[in-house]
Amino acid sequence: MTPPSVTNFRQELKVLAVLALFLLGLELFARSISPHLDRDRNHIKQFDNIIASLPEKESGVILGNSLLMDGLDLELLQSKSVLPLIRITPVSTAILDWEHLYERYFHPARKKPDHLFLGFVAHHVNDSEPVKLRRLARHFATLESLPTLWKNEGLNFHQRTQSILAHSTALIGDQPAHRERILDYFIDWYRLGLRTNKDFITPEPSPPSDQSFQRFSRFIEDCQRDGIQVWLMPMPQPEMWELDPKFIKLIDRENLILLDARNIAGITPADFSDGYHLGETGAEKFTLWLASKINQKLLEKNESHQAP
Repeated sequence: MTPPSVTNFRQELKVLAVLALFLLGLELFARSISPHLDRDRNHIKQFDNIIASLPEKESGVILGNSLLMDGLDLELLQSKSVLPLIRITPVSTAILDWEHLYERYFHPARKKPDHLFLGFVAHHVNDSEPVKLRRLARHFATLESLPTLWKNEGLNFHQRTQSILAHSTALIGDQPAHRERILDYFIDWYRLGLRTNKDFITPEPSPPSDQSFQRFSRFIEDCQRDGIQVWLMPMPQPEMWELDPKFIKLIDRENLILLDARNIAGITPADFSDGYHLGETGAEKFTLWLASKINQKLLEKNESHQAP
């Protein structure tokens, strides 16, 4: 009878080394293809270059999500506005993402914008918006800002561990996107069908009646500390939506500029591509409206400074 073999410590180390090399290979592959998964991740990859393109003279940044990625013609805006502008609009983001995105990408920047234009609808700016933890930790938070995130959002041990892993590795941080991409390769229109079903089953979240804006207040505090003028743009929707009275008081108290785009003359439900995002005609109308408002406000500001 042959005695059972017993592995020694060196053999076990070899197995662990092979496993580690395999995972490392997967991680390097995941990082290499991440910018090519979709236009959103390609856009995120370009953040540093986009921000570095800010001119030394007075300039601004358009910040938001897919509402401004799809609903704004940047070339048209740049040609019509007297203010040089760049755009940072990662999809499916809200105020918590923008708060950490600002700290990660704008704080280290050599040149910060003088103006920040924030586009949103109601749930994007209040504290009821769910935390998209993997995406937030991977693409917007820094390792140093994670403890602040844990404290502010009351995250438990499991969530804290997940956020560290998501920040450190594309295999975890971008896992849903990789899975969707692979399945989309084998199943025609998988991602489109998945998102269509998700939109059909899960309506836009309705903010609770008692809203709070602590995330928004922190974000505004960061911008004002850097001397940035914040312009708020409640975005058009097929149906009119209301600004919370607490939010309006906050706007007045913090001396923010409100460009109310909720009811732009000429924009109708036919200008929306999917009942939420502006289509081509709507984007043109919104862009021309925004350029005229920016030019008007800056002209008034210059005239007031020149007045004796």
